[in-house]
Amino acid sequence: MTITSIDLLVLEDDLVLSSIGEPDLTTASNCVAQDICHMIREKGYAIDMIGQRSQVEVATKCKQIQLEIEEDVRIIPGTARVHLDDETLICEARTIDNEKITVNV
Repeated sequence: MTITSIDLLVLEDDLVLSSIGEPDLTTASNCVAQDICHMIREKGYAIDMIGQRSQVEVATKCKQIQLEIEEDVRIIPGTARVHLDDETLICEARTIDNEKITVNV
């Protein structure tokens, strides 16, 4: 199965424009990674984890994010991993094209 995802490319909360001023596109695994990053931000997971000292709360939020990632039909079930490393939330998974994606928030 091949991923046919296409989306506008967003970097640092802004559209990336081509040399002629048209929005650039992102496809396949890059699109999936961008969607995961946006999901984490839009659902407030990153904000909830800022300053969180309870390891139980951090583990719970990581599990919630992992389950959200697993719901994406473009992800191979059972491949999502989420953990907090210092102040960086790291999400890893494999797409149905067997490409590894890593998202750092």
